[in-house]
Amino acid sequence: MSETISRLLSAVVLVIVYVFMIFHSGFYYLEFYTFGMLVIFFGLRELYAFCRREDSKPFFMTGFIFSALIFTVYYLQFLGIQFNVSPPQWAYEISKQLREGFHPVAFLIFVMSVTLWVLQIFRRPLDGALFSVAATILGAVYLAIPLGHFLLLLAFPFGAYYIFLVSTITFISDAGAYFGGRWFGKHSAGLKISPKKTWEGYIVGNITAVLAVLLLNVLWEKFSGIKVPVTMLESILLGFFFSILSVMGDLAESAMKRDAKIKDSSALIPGHGGLLDLADALLFTVPAMYYYFQFKGMLGFPV
Repeated sequence: MSETISRLLSAVVLVIVYVFMIFHSGFYYLEFYTFGMLVIFFGLRELYAFCRREDSKPFFMTGFIFSALIFTVYYLQFLGIQFNVSPPQWAYEISKQLREGFHPVAFLIFVMSVTLWVLQIFRRPLDGALFSVAATILGAVYLAIPLGHFLLLLAFPFGAYYIFLVSTITFISDAGAYFGGRWFGKHSAGLKISPKKTWEGYIVGNITAVLAVLLLNVLWEKFSGIKVPVTMLESILLGFFFSILSVMGDLAESAMKRDAKIKDSSALIPGHGGLLDLADALLFTVPAMYYYFQFKGMLGFPV
């Protein structure tokens, strides 16, 4: 089976799972919570594999425990502000405290840092200490916090549309760049991180992302009967700028792999490589999309 066919078949399966996670609220979105935990577990395995050196390596279990706690905080916050299911009263009260009172994410990162230094000082040689601790904390910042913002974005009244919007831009931009580079690529973008990437690929990816957003809006309004909360000009600008941001997310992961001298983060997903190879851009675009609509709402515009 060719790489292109494997890539397409994997994409179809992943899209089905992805859509199910967004629309099936089920038992208080526990399916999505479980899916997020699996992404954190396998994503950390791949990320920490980048960070192994002769004199140091990340603390996987510590990184996973704190990343899971951070994601759980976002999940509990999400339960109290989403519109599709009514959580138990105790869950709603905890969610309210986490949103309006104690904000534990920064606290958890602080405790994680202290814990890591204690482990490093008493259980490992000091050689590579800074790298081990920093790499472990990176896992929580790079994976758990963006996944948490995925839930916060979904909690908006038009959350499902926003998830489709950012996903469409991110995935179509990547697919457009991939096929645009294969079919039309002649001029190298000159990036040491990804020497095979071409300007033609990036341009095609950007154009297809904008067109895909406009098509998404038409289909969303036709099949849902609800007008999308963004204008045509806003859609074009979002498609353009978030396509560029998705490229930065892809290049960031490429820089990690280049530093680790690894081609793919793993062989978990046929045709795509590892989990981080597929989700790298979303880790940048999802939080950015959340803050865009958060600030838009703060300025008095409907979101």
